[in-house]
Amino acid sequence: MKNELKYFIIFFIIGPVSMYGQIYNYLSSDDFELNNPSYVGLKDYSHISISSKQSFDLKNKSSNSSSLYGSYFFEDLDFFIGYSLNSMSFSEFGASQYNASLSYVYKLNLNNDSFIYPYISGNIYMPNKFSDLIFEDNLFSGLPSIDPLLETQNKSYVDLNAGLMFKSENLLMGLSLNNLLKAKLTDEDSNDPIRLKRTLDLNIGYQNNIIRNTLGLAFIGSYFYRPSLYSQFNFSEIRLDQIVMLDNGFEIGGFQEIYSNSFSKKMKAIGFNAKFKFGSLEIGVNYRSSKSKEILNTENYMGATFRFKFNTIQNENYLLKW
Repeated sequence: MKNELKYFIIFFIIGPVSMYGQIYNYLSSDDFELNNPSYVGLKDYSHISISSKQSFDLKNKSSNSSSLYGSYFFEDLDFFIGYSLNSMSFSEFGASQYNASLSYVYKLNLNNDSFIYPYISGNIYMPNKFSDLIFEDNLFSGLPSIDPLLETQNKSYVDLNAGLMFKSENLLMGLSLNNLLKAKLTDEDSNDPIRLKRTLDLNIGYQNNIIRNTLGLAFIGSYFYRPSLYSQFNFSEIRLDQIVMLDNGFEIGGFQEIYSNSFSKKMKAIGFNAKFKFGSLEIGVNYRSSKSKEILNTENYMGATFRFKFNTIQNENYLLKW
């Protein structure tokens, strides 16, 4: 019972980082590109972006996640090469993780208004570090811990994701299947090998001009399926995004997150975001407020994103999200 309680606590504190590969705190729908690279096809341009998110929370837990990511569009060959470098750290527990990915996205033209962007990405994950976390056997013996949890956290591994995005004038659909190789997190000679579980991201969106040449609206509904390493810990999440777009390039949006795990179904968080466009430069600011008292969900976030776009079309329609 004591071991189960320990795993329960560790799971809810750092589980999303270690047990699913890299999980992101999406503070706007633009962040979907981090896990589903086919979202580079929203506007068909190359870009380099920097994103940083810092938590300020209700129980003195502090975390930070930062990403450098982007893509280059080979327009004559109809494909993108995407890349990302990500880090996530929990300062109070001394836990951190780093990962890098490289992706290939192909642009398939169905007709003048409909496109499919299939992708495949390779991801490498660096070990977590528990510099400030003390385990029971270490406390009583004074020797380095041999806790089995450490075995799953100190191993680098490689995995694959694949999926696609479909877009038409008004509709959007994104699908990402993650951890396709089910990477082994323990050594080959382990008596009880532990592997990553496959996860799924699904997005469906609709957009339209509400006031001609003045105001556009977009709605995106998302479903995230997250089975864990331990069968008693599973959860899914539903996310709803609403985005208002003005003809001068200003965007403002809101979102709601609802989670369902093995223990409860509750509102997780709400958030707001805004984006300012200055030619090839975009600046986004984001805020997320937790609405749950569960251990994992007590963090509020503020974030900022800077994006520089290349080979953009001269007369971009700011009233359309895609």
